[in-house]
Amino acid sequence: MAVWIDENGMLVRPAEQASIERPASRDREIPADLPQRIQNMFREVRTIPDHSTEYRAALLDWVHNGSASRFALSPDEVVARSQPSGDEQARAAAYFDLGQHLLLTVGHDAAVPWWREAHRLFPDNWTYKRQAWTLVTTPEGAAENDLMQGPNAVYDGNWLDDVVAGGGGAKYYVEPRL
Repeated sequence: MAVWIDENGMLVRPAEQASIERPASRDREIPADLPQRIQNMFREVRTIPDHSTEYRAALLDWVHNGSASRFALSPDEVVARSQPSGDEQARAAAYFDLGQHLLLTVGHDAAVPWWREAHRLFPDNWTYKRQAWTLVTTPEGAAENDLMQGPNAVYDGNWLDDVVAGGGGAKYYVEPRL
């Protein structure tokens, strides 16, 4: 996710999925000896739309042209393009933040019920899900987070099954409107 903020601290593009470089892994051959679930995950990732070339061009246009860039939005356009936030989304944000606080002060187990409730209230929020799943599926002491975020006994759902149930990688996120 990215937002654009100008030199005056004004938001000129709302939060949107953004990448400026196509991941090399999208074009690599999927090894046939991988477990089937991992192969399926790699195939699903390939269906996620890639707008990195266009997004990079838009960002560079804004860098060079500032507020005159056709990609810089007015405050009214930023608000209009921002995702709506109703009562359930606001409560989900509060529950997620409380869970985050409890994770840092008490421990993971104290955060779980609050994150479960955040997932229930705002099931389309991938940030809430992915953070919770990662903390459950990453082994203690691991040098890197587990990005596979597979099935687990703590939370309903997991990355691959939820993406497929939601319509596949093509519907994984809101595409930037450039």
